[in-house]
Amino acid sequence: MVNNYKNIIRLKVVAKALSELKNKAVFVGGAVVELYTDDPARGEVRPTDDIDVLIEIINRSNHAILEEKLRAIGFKNDMDSGVICRYKYHDIVVDVMPEDSNVLGFTNSWYKEGLRNTSTITFDEDIEILIFNLEYFLASKFEALNSFRHGKDFRFNSDFEDIIYVFDNRLNIIEELQLRENPAIGYLRIEIRSLLERPNIEEEIISNIEPSNSSLRAGRIIQIMETFIQ
Repeated sequence: MVNNYKNIIRLKVVAKALSELKNKAVFVGGAVVELYTDDPARGEVRPTDDIDVLIEIINRSNHAILEEKLRAIGFKNDMDSGVICRYKYHDIVVDVMPEDSNVLGFTNSWYKEGLRNTSTITFDEDIEILIFNLEYFLASKFEALNSFRHGKDFRFNSDFEDIIYVFDNRLNIIEELQLRENPAIGYLRIEIRSLLERPNIEEEIISNIEPSNSSLRAGRIIQIMETFIQ
């Protein structure tokens, strides 16, 4: 699973570099999708070109200080990309984002709560990263999906693909979600109910999973979602 391996290697490199900062850093986005799965038979995760990191920043002056710290440890602003929060570190593209929209003018409404609801992932060599708890990761993905930043056709939407990958490859996802009750869970129930009302939802799911037994697996994913919203 080449993409899975590449994502983990890049996460380790960036995590080790950011460990020098005192700011709380939480890894989000497509590069961490595999970390939410535990099925040994899982397929290849989608390739992603960048690492997304959420940094706890109070205001713009703190952001300026953070930028100085990032440059001091080898991060370089990616001026050619046109993305205000994008850096390069040893040829790895890294988007460093604040949770507060007042800092850069954009955010995801689940970032602030996600920062307060995290899990620790430990790699070999004692490298650790923080990621959102499952429901907050999914909530942030659904909000991104609703922005249509990757289009309205979910057959080719990477946010939708990430959501489906987690539902397809986390063995006890329904039990885990049903044991929790918080704003993210309530939001997920609303969004999944709306998702299941899409006329071509089965086709959209099939388009985003491995072709082997795709119809059976799509049916299983839909059943999991239906059970969750009951």
